[in-house]
Amino acid sequence: MKKNRLYIGLMVLLLVTGCDSAIERYPLDVPSAETFYTNETEVQGGVNACYSFVVAGNNGYLVPDFSWDAMADVVFIRGGGFAQNYLMSTLDYKDGYFRTIWLNMYQGIGRCNLMLEKIEANKDKIAADKVSQFQGEVYFLRAYYYLRLTNQFGDVVYLDKPVTSVPDGKAVTRTAKAEVLKKIYADFDKSAELLASSTVKTLGRVTWGAAKSYKARTALQNNDWATAAEAAKTVIDSKKYSLMPSYAALFTEAVLNNTSNTEQIFTQGHLVTANNATSFPQFTSGRSVSGGFSTIVPTQNMLDSYLCTDGLDISKSPLYDKTKPYDKRDPRLRYSFVLPGDMWNGFIFDTRKDKPTTLNAAGATVKNLDSYNSTEFTTFTGYLVRKYYDFKYTSKLTQCETPFMLCRYAEVLLTYAEAKIELNQIDADCISAINLVRGRADVNMPAVTASSQAEMRRIVRTERKVELWNENLRYQDLLRWKRAEVVLARPILGRPVLGEYDKYPSVTFDEYGDPIYNVATYVAHPSSDYRVLILTNFNKNRDYLWPISETELSLNPGLGQNPGW
Repeated sequence: MKKNRLYIGLMVLLLVTGCDSAIERYPLDVPSAETFYTNETEVQGGVNACYSFVVAGNNGYLVPDFSWDAMADVVFIRGGGFAQNYLMSTLDYKDGYFRTIWLNMYQGIGRCNLMLEKIEANKDKIAADKVSQFQGEVYFLRAYYYLRLTNQFGDVVYLDKPVTSVPDGKAVTRTAKAEVLKKIYADFDKSAELLASSTVKTLGRVTWGAAKSYKARTALQNNDWATAAEAAKTVIDSKKYSLMPSYAALFTEAVLNNTSNTEQIFTQGHLVTANNATSFPQFTSGRSVSGGFSTIVPTQNMLDSYLCTDGLDISKSPLYDKTKPYDKRDPRLRYSFVLPGDMWNGFIFDTRKDKPTTLNAAGATVKNLDSYNSTEFTTFTGYLVRKYYDFKYTSKLTQCETPFMLCRYAEVLLTYAEAKIELNQIDADCISAINLVRGRADVNMPAVTASSQAEMRRIVRTERKVELWNENLRYQDLLRWKRAEVVLARPILGRPVLGEYDKYPSVTFDEYGDPIYNVATYVAHPSSDYRVLILTNFNKNRDYLWPISETELSLNPGLGQNPGW
């Protein structure tokens, strides 16, 4: 199976003229070999290189600091770094990560523009079906990179052909986001047209479904509800995709690598020999795993957001028992989190400071390596990540080859439902899309019925939060809903220090289903862990957009700066 995947990193890298510093090739890479990319093999290599920045940088869906969901309220990362500094609004435009994303995306765009020229110039030397395949992939990738740029920076430089000199690169100006979005739509449409008859099924390669699904995502993220609904409905009506029966098994390598997986739409493969393996297991492993960091962990905010099995939140459901807080909850909680009391890595998992010992799988009492009694660097929330975790990597924590889905069919269904709700077209198709996700065989949450627009909005937003947890969409959701200024002005919490939920203040929920905490009522404890982990401070006057970096402005003052930075 592995040999049939697309793995970026083994293929050609574009050559650049002059100095190889990013400054001197700003903003796009420029080839120095005019005679290259003149046959199908070379063009295929160039197209492969266009994928290089899909998850930039350093396996980008696990960055900043290895999880984009850590930019929101649902994942916490121990040790600060970019994500926490962003949440506390302490960064300025000099932070290097802002420029890293800007440069990576433009390097990807530069490669795409070059390859579109090369494919067109040499199409008489390449089979017609290959020309369509190559062009379809590249149009998608160019749109993908521009989508990431507009999401973070708003107005951006738009270029659809290679820049051939440094002076030209330094003279560019930004184009209004609305105009760039039109071009993104056009590229996704062109990609879908070119790939409509493609039979290529290689894991990691762009398909017709990916182009249509990302057009739907683009429209949703920009509140273009009609376009989002139309694009998502096209994917649904195609019958090319369907939900897999088991949520628990969906994120395992066996299912991700199976050609019969009908849910994944765009997936990033990983391979050690391609130099793009991830360190996901190291950052999510418990301390009982040798070398495990317990760095990326779920938050209490997220745990409290899982409904009870009657479809009500924990503040309303008669099923909720504060002494047994994990029981009778949406099954996706246990499929996504490692919870206290779970057998994990051969031990009963619990972080409580008063649990210096635990039981192993044989029932013997052993030292509890996950306890705060054993190390201050255990998970700061009291929970671990189960979703995507694979024990086969406990002996090679930095060599994870698990593929990660960047887009899957459940997202398309929820995109369609949300767009219809925002259009106030709450019909049978809208309701069905939500209930398909909730009704997965091993989830089986109660079906919803048509209700008011406000109530349906709360339902679909909660469903996205739960179904797509730690799939790196929550942060962008909060931005597009203009909810970041509310949700990211609340504390990020971990588990009560001793796990005594009956002594923990009851949580309430706002009109969108997000938890509200009155931390002033919490009982003091000598430890600062497992409770208020970070006091967020999202600045609504500037943080909805990222800044143009100091270096970019020095190179080209004409770019201008985003408000508040």
